[in-house]
Amino acid sequence: MLDKYIYGAQGILLVYDITNGQSFENLEDWYNVVKKVNEESETQPFVALVGNKIDLEHIRTVKADKHQRFCQENNFSSHFVSAKTGDSVFLCFQRIAADILGIKLNKAELEQSQRVVKADIVNYSQEPVTRTINPPRSSMCAVQ
Repeated sequence: MLDKYIYGAQGILLVYDITNGQSFENLEDWYNVVKKVNEESETQPFVALVGNKIDLEHIRTVKADKHQRFCQENNFSSHFVSAKTGDSVFLCFQRIAADILGIKLNKAELEQSQRVVKADIVNYSQEPVTRTINPPRSSMCAVQ
């Protein structure tokens, strides 16, 4: 049934979970299906390799260099996204569509798609703050 969906496709995304090594190992089988379905076709589809769940970088099992090597060996475009947070999802689709259409994205177009803001988590002391009812007046300002 899969062959009905991918036959004649202009673009195919092979998506795997960066925290699941087996999902990466299965890519070879999925790509063989793509090649078999399109072996008699005049044009081959554009194939992109997408590593998902980059929000879970701390438990990553598939290293980025392994991903990049697979892309180079098979002439895939390379992408990393988080479907959960939306990080780089729009940029991934924008880049793939541009590649299929032969359009070169400029720097502003690439940067506008990267809206994720990262910040450090700060743990403040949980001790109660004592306050005086009528603090002395001062020309200084203090934040507690």
